[in-house]
Amino acid sequence: MEERFITYILSPIIGICIGLAIVAFTSIFNIISETPRLIEAYTGMKIYVLLPLIGLPASTFIVMRYAEDKRTGCGTHKVLEAYHYKLGYIPPQDTVTKTAASALTIGFGGSAGLEGPSLLLGGGLASFIASKLKLKDIRIPMLVGAAAGLSAIFKAPLTAVLFALEIPYKRDIEKEVFVPAVLSAIPAYIVTVFLTGETPIVVNVSAPPLSLEVLIWSLLEGFLATAVAYLFVKFFNMVKFAVSRCALNKFKRALIGGCMLSLIWLFMPDAAGLGYNVISKALRGALNDDPAYAACLLLVKMTATAITLNFGGSGGLFIPSIFLGAMLGVVFSGILHSSASVSGLFVVVGMAAVLSATSKTLLTSVLFVAETCTPLSIIPATLASSISYFASGTCSLYEEVQLSKRAVEEEKALEELYHMVIEQNREDALKVKVGVIMNRNPIALQEDMTVKEVVRMVENYNFRVYPVVDERFRLIGFTTIEDILSLPKSKYDLKLSATLLRRPLIAFENEELGEILRKMIEYDVDHVYVVSDSEQMRLIGVVSGIDVVRFLLKYIRL
Repeated sequence: MEERFITYILSPIIGICIGLAIVAFTSIFNIISETPRLIEAYTGMKIYVLLPLIGLPASTFIVMRYAEDKRTGCGTHKVLEAYHYKLGYIPPQDTVTKTAASALTIGFGGSAGLEGPSLLLGGGLASFIASKLKLKDIRIPMLVGAAAGLSAIFKAPLTAVLFALEIPYKRDIEKEVFVPAVLSAIPAYIVTVFLTGETPIVVNVSAPPLSLEVLIWSLLEGFLATAVAYLFVKFFNMVKFAVSRCALNKFKRALIGGCMLSLIWLFMPDAAGLGYNVISKALRGALNDDPAYAACLLLVKMTATAITLNFGGSGGLFIPSIFLGAMLGVVFSGILHSSASVSGLFVVVGMAAVLSATSKTLLTSVLFVAETCTPLSIIPATLASSISYFASGTCSLYEEVQLSKRAVEEEKALEELYHMVIEQNREDALKVKVGVIMNRNPIALQEDMTVKEVVRMVENYNFRVYPVVDERFRLIGFTTIEDILSLPKSKYDLKLSATLLRRPLIAFENEELGEILRKMIEYDVDHVYVVSDSEQMRLIGVVSGIDVVRFLLKYIRL
């Protein structure tokens, strides 16, 4: 209780400090981004296409030379990784170097968002303060600081609070952070507005009166946003995987990435940088005459973002998702031949829906467009965002560091070990076949056993979970000690098959460990049942969470 009280007192102080830090950061960023334009205006030389050739290598150099964690990329990933796997600690040198790297990346034309470095700057500063005060748990202060950073950079405190609640999990919220996040986000917002003014990051738009037609079209746009988000996530991860397998060193990768971005900017400069001006044009209806161009811009922005953050640049993925949603709204409006006011609403709805799917932040997405564009969009944006949030399943840009929901101890150990294997580039451990580590002599319960017989049998074993099979040893489900003991004694004469059995997660002997481990983490289970084939379903082995833990511990450096 005492530490929670300290966190409440500390949160407004953190908010003020981070508000000042974000103002300083944006001032430096503006100088970096404006310098090439001033040179261009003075000399008349079109140098903007060459900027990524400077930005990406410079970003890579700073991180490789000065950061403790030598990986470049999305700042949100770093914050989530610290929250789930580093007890909330972000090294101060990482906070400084990766924020500077993001400023260079985006200021010199890289396709990424400022929320990445803002989250990292806020979270890192809060982590530093909390660690100096020797707080036992710095995870909550770190997340509170990240919320303050987001509040300051977007001038959207409600969005920041909900983001802090939603971003740690795909299907859960971190409710403990709510009060301190409010206490930090509002001071950060006030400081930023006082020093820089209330100018929003994009233009405000008017929205037409709600009608059944608008709501129906919003639902349809939600499904289209699901497709766009799914494509973005899969393409981003595909590029990430390809780059990770590349034998070139990181500086050569950065040069190649810079060359590719320069070629893109030569033909489509609107895809460069933050894209706030393009989003504002879409909101005003200035792109309505050319939906084909908006469709091309959507695909090019998707490509440019994947190149920027996987070839050595640093930044965020929040704003690129918003950009893609805005372009989807323009295309959707063009198909429907909507008026300017309705097209602006569809742009807003697209922004919320794509962000909801890519980051698994349903409420954050709706509040963001309400705070930055128009509060009249809340109902249609909520409808579309709900569709994209659920229809996209567990698909997320932060997949490897954004957990499905809070895990119990054994599942938490699996998640942490999986992350360590990836971090230490020991993916060879994940390619081992399931048959190598499974228990080939599982203790199974027969479906025709009575509950009383089951109770007597399990007294002889130390297991908590038991598969249930028929007379041919075909898997039909599983049960737990808790399930059995929760039954009233009046049901002890029932057959086990007459009780409520749980649905098992199955695997095959030739599957890779990495595949079933991802399933165990996604579905929060600690046992996988290995069957002969999908038709016979004969139980041939069991893989438990502790089996996987013991196996992976042989491959990692602790």
